Parts: sequence; C-alpha cells; structure tokens
Amino acid sequence: MAEVNAQRAVAIVERDKAAQGSASRRLTEEDIRRLVGGFEDIRNILRDADSADKSDVYRELRLVLTYDPGQNKISVEAKPDADYCG
Repeated sequence: MAEVNAQRAVAIVERDKAAQGSASRRLTEEDIRRLVGGFEDIRNILRDADSADKSDVYRELRLVLTYDPGQNKISVEAKPDADYCG
C-alpha cells in the first residue's frame, strides 16, 4: 500500500504538470509534501526488503557510495537513467 501511495503522489504531480502544458510551473507546497511523503514509504519498503532486492534497486539508481575515512563520512550519489526513470 505504501508503494502505491508513493506512486500515486508522483502520478498526481506529473498529471498536474502535464495539465499545465509545456510551460513549466513551480510545485505547490502540497505537491512537495505529497512527493516527499512518498519517500518515507519507499524508505520503509527498502528497509524491510531482501538484500538482493535492495541491491537491484541501488543498481538501477546507479547509486554510488564513497567513504571518506578522514571525515568518517559517506557521500551518496544517485545517477538514475532519465530515459528509464522518466
């Protein structure tokens, strides 16, 4: 259900954007809340997923983690394929 809610939020934003035609518009506060709310659902799904499934998701996102031992920090970068992800 969480995944469906996240997909619905994205679909609503895309629908509203398409309704505006080719002219770009700013996201409303409600658009942003729906979109960000969907991230929590996705985070929870990934947290509980099988490690092989997580690996597939991270690979599709082209996720790169880089550890900096001097600062004891990990930087994360995702480079999803725009043609694949939309």
